[in-house]
Amino acid sequence: MQKAVDYLAGHPVLFFIAVMVSIMILFSFLKRVVRLFLIVAAVLVLYAAWLHFVGGNMHEPFLHIEQWFNTVIRFFGHLFKLLFDLLKFPKKGMVPPAATTLLWGSFRP
Repeated sequence: MQKAVDYLAGHPVLFFIAVMVSIMILFSFLKRVVRLFLIVAAVLVLYAAWLHFVGGNMHEPFLHIEQWFNTVIRFFGHLFKLLFDLLKFPKKGMVPPAATTLLWGSFRP
């Protein structure tokens, strides 16, 4: 192994080619892992949709994911509303009272 490392260190062009081939192999593997993850996620979404339409009991993780997703959508909705309200005011620094309540009221520990 030491001889191979010394040989590659002595020939920078071969070392560069070996690094590029290794990166291509790594990205090929990661691409397949991401594809598998997306397939599993799609199957879980189809399963949750099936349970919803048939009227079956939703499992606890699906309920937590739904609550988290609703919270994230609500947060970004309030954030975009705040940004649009800031763009409506003609003068800089004029912030509506609702925006300051949204910013500081919801994030207090």
